[in-house]
Amino acid sequence: MDPRTADQIRRDLRFSTRDAMLFSVMVGCGEAYFVAFALAVGMGETLAGLLGSVPLLAGALLQLAGPSAVRALGSHKRWVVLAAGLQALSFVPMIIAAVVGHMPDWLIFVMVALYWAFNLGGGPAWNTWIGTVVPRPVRAKYFAGRTRRAQAALMFSLIGAGLILYYGRKHFTHGDEGGSYLLVFAVLFAIAGIARLASTWCHTRVSEPEPMPKGQTRVPMRAFLRGPQAVSGGRLILYMLGVTLAVQVSGPFFTPYMLKELGFDYLVYAGLLCGSFMGRVIAMPIIGRFAKKHGPAKLLWIGGVGIIPMSAVWVISPNPWFIMGIQVVSGMMWACYEMATMLLLLESIPARERTSVLTTQTALNACTIVLGASSGALIFRLMGEGAGAYHTLFLVSAVVRMGTIVLLARVHMPEIKRIRPVIFRTMGIRPQFGGIDRPVVPSIDDMDSASK
Repeated sequence: MDPRTADQIRRDLRFSTRDAMLFSVMVGCGEAYFVAFALAVGMGETLAGLLGSVPLLAGALLQLAGPSAVRALGSHKRWVVLAAGLQALSFVPMIIAAVVGHMPDWLIFVMVALYWAFNLGGGPAWNTWIGTVVPRPVRAKYFAGRTRRAQAALMFSLIGAGLILYYGRKHFTHGDEGGSYLLVFAVLFAIAGIARLASTWCHTRVSEPEPMPKGQTRVPMRAFLRGPQAVSGGRLILYMLGVTLAVQVSGPFFTPYMLKELGFDYLVYAGLLCGSFMGRVIAMPIIGRFAKKHGPAKLLWIGGVGIIPMSAVWVISPNPWFIMGIQVVSGMMWACYEMATMLLLLESIPARERTSVLTTQTALNACTIVLGASSGALIFRLMGEGAGAYHTLFLVSAVVRMGTIVLLARVHMPEIKRIRPVIFRTMGIRPQFGGIDRPVVPSIDDMDSASK
């Protein structure tokens, strides 16, 4: 029985929506430009590529420690608020560095790792908490509306930040590569940090009907892979890890390629980021209907095959309009892949175990990201770090992606009688992928097979 009044529920939902919009502003003005900032303060292209991938491991590992933190604090909300506040503070050293005009490479990695640690570390607890905040009858409608507002805020902040950097570099650079326009990064990171602090305040305004809700089961991945769902879940996860490995060979290096090798200005860069993100936004309603009509198996084949050439086509032309077209198509293909894999994965996980299994799967995925990115960095370094090295990475990634077809063919595709909508939270922005997304678990109604 929910102890809140109708007015309290409406207030909770308002503040949760504001939290989502402010979080998106932080991503659009902050996280999306971490690699650009690192390049501006003198980081090499190889390390800059790794900056967009390796720090995610810190977040994935902190996720595993999240349940212990929740038990120690006696509340999911307290852990989420603490993690969000600490994430906001991770911008402070970067703001100072932008004002000073210098930041050691190791310190950039540390601060970005802390950013991701607290960003992803509070995710599972937030999923559990928000499930007690949003009443079940309104979840689908509420989360859909919340996501639309968050997406709009992300688009505006991405383009706005790109405009600010474009004009800042144009008017405040004085004879050197960095120049006083680095102060513009300080402004953007200050906006991002303040937005996250405001988001944290919104968290504090949302009530917690059940600080420690019952029914959540923690399942080690080993137990999951050995259980009755191993045939479908285990092979699917192996395929997903294979895709991650293949993609991360080149994925972290698209930003250095655009900003350093091709010399795109920040406004073009922001537009290209929006291209892949918009591809996902446009595709999601369409692929949702496709999945209901034809099933997630066909959708997975479309996405799994569609993402294979997306890195190789970058070698065809450096024209921004051509790359924009690639970005939009790539975003659509990734939307197909993510929707299909999530539908199939959730089908094989009982509702009470979803948060636990998805958390562990994220940790495995992060380890694979580091392995793929490190392999790409090694190839890039051996090839001399020029245009040819970038093109080699893009082609190698496409070849390795072709190998994932073998794993895809072995994935068990269970028939899903009732396709439920899956709402995603955008945690970060990347070229090609459109975004680093995580499912909003409470937005998914219990599937028939999962409740048996």
